[in-house]
Amino acid sequence: MVFVSTVALTRPPPTSLTNSATKTIQVTGTGTIPASPDQAILDLAVQTQAATATQATADNALAMANVIAALTRAGIGNNSIQTVSYTLTPSYSNPVNQSVPPTIIGYIAVNAIQVTVNDLGSIGKILDQAISAGANEVQGVSFTLSSSTLATIQKQALQLALTDADGQAKAMATTLGVTIVGPISVTPGYEFQPTNYSRFAATAATPIQSGTLQVTATAQVTYAFT
Repeated sequence: MVFVSTVALTRPPPTSLTNSATKTIQVTGTGTIPASPDQAILDLAVQTQAATATQATADNALAMANVIAALTRAGIGNNSIQTVSYTLTPSYSNPVNQSVPPTIIGYIAVNAIQVTVNDLGSIGKILDQAISAGANEVQGVSFTLSSSTLATIQKQALQLALTDADGQAKAMATTLGVTIVGPISVTPGYEFQPTNYSRFAATAATPIQSGTLQVTATAQVTYAFT
């Protein structure tokens, strides 16, 4: 994307100069780098139902304790397990006679956790163990990049974006017969989308493929030219 404009200087010129203007070319460079994920996020939940709220929460607590114990045995540390939501809702009857109001027939407790896994080769095994221990909802599996890896790759993508922007500006200058003085402003931007697999049925030795991610950087650069 390229823009050519003439922008008046906001600072007053030196007394020895007459009024001048800065002529600019604005371009947007893009750089994209493929990357293999090095981290996965597992969204798991335990749902229990009982006649009373007390029993539903007690059953849920026991089941979740078993799930967390299984995750711990699989090598997941406590700092990699985070509760993301907990709900307790009544369950109502569904009378055939619509004139009869529904009544509470029980309670449903749902405890959802998020598990960070750094050993991608163990995801299938971890899922199977968590399900065997009592996790009855797999709400999603996301493949992503750790913060340190993402920062490194973003820098590499930005370098490509800046090179792309510089090439565009030089091509414009050559075509227009002008001379690039240099950049006067740079605005970087980044785009990264983890891969998410939502709600699937896990079975013994669940196969999980991480695929490839893409990290994209943009650089909006304004060059002065004469």
